[in-house]
Amino acid sequence: MEFTRQRVYEPHLGEPAATDPLEVEIVEKTRGRLITSSVLYALPVALAVLFRFTGPAVWTVTAVFTVLAALSVWTLACRIRPLGRLLRMPAAVLTPGPGHLLMSDRTVSIALPGPQPRWVVARMPRSKRLLLARERRVFMLGPDARGRLVLRVPGSIIGQFGRVRTAPAPGSRDPGEVAPDAVVIAFVRELRLRAALVSTAFLVAGAFVWVLAEAGAEAFGFPRPNGVTAVFCVAYALLGVARPVQVRSIARAVRTQPWTELGVTLDTPVEPHATGTGNAMGRVTLPGGRVARVRFGRQPLDLLVNVRETQRLWVLGVPERGRKLVAGLPGHPVLGHVRLD
Repeated sequence: MEFTRQRVYEPHLGEPAATDPLEVEIVEKTRGRLITSSVLYALPVALAVLFRFTGPAVWTVTAVFTVLAALSVWTLACRIRPLGRLLRMPAAVLTPGPGHLLMSDRTVSIALPGPQPRWVVARMPRSKRLLLARERRVFMLGPDARGRLVLRVPGSIIGQFGRVRTAPAPGSRDPGEVAPDAVVIAFVRELRLRAALVSTAFLVAGAFVWVLAEAGAEAFGFPRPNGVTAVFCVAYALLGVARPVQVRSIARAVRTQPWTELGVTLDTPVEPHATGTGNAMGRVTLPGGRVARVRFGRQPLDLLVNVRETQRLWVLGVPERGRKLVAGLPGHPVLGHVRLD
């Protein structure tokens, strides 16, 4: 599938990203969610240690919550806190020429200008690596005093952490030419992988509900797992199935439907969630001049910021009222769903 180059969301050069209220709100909501989850995960661990509960189910639950609490604290300290500082630094653009952009199977390495050998090294998903190889343009927030920074490809508000190093990542090589549809194909594969991981996580969560009920019975004498517990487990399993079905519809639309560009006006500000998604509502002008309401419910923030910035909405297929359509950005790793009313 070929793409047409168009205007996309980009940070304002020379200005801190924090001048955009949405950037600050994303960080604050993520920080609040991690603090809350850390406390909730640590509470059962503290109770198990304090009251010396025993039993296989109790030990399993304690181990799981210990790992989850540690991950939440690590993310808060090593990701969200540095990100808050980096957002206050002016955004700069890197346009690496021949030999200044190298890639491995997981990382990108970009040479920085100057007399000393300095390379920005960051991990990126394949779709964004291919986009960077095609565009030869990436935005940088930082680096801070420890050499940490954030890289954002054109059209993305979700960045990747990196560091300034004296040499490129081992095994890096010149990326070569990128096919017109390679970015979207790689992104669809990433969506499928994420869907499989999400599905597995929900299935494991359903099993964990059963173990949690067993732990409650061992520690407090609660009723052992019964029909009510089974209903919760089945509900988690169904949620796990839903995500692969959504990704399958996106993949089918990308493969078979053409892009249609629509003018859009957002009637509400983008409301971000701590999961990289957000909500918004607005109006689109359909072919023929009719106006329809458009709803973005828990859609990727990359999609929402491009709609907000460009006042354009790209959908796959024929836009009609009462339809749920796949929306995105041609040639970019941005895909989601919208509903027209």
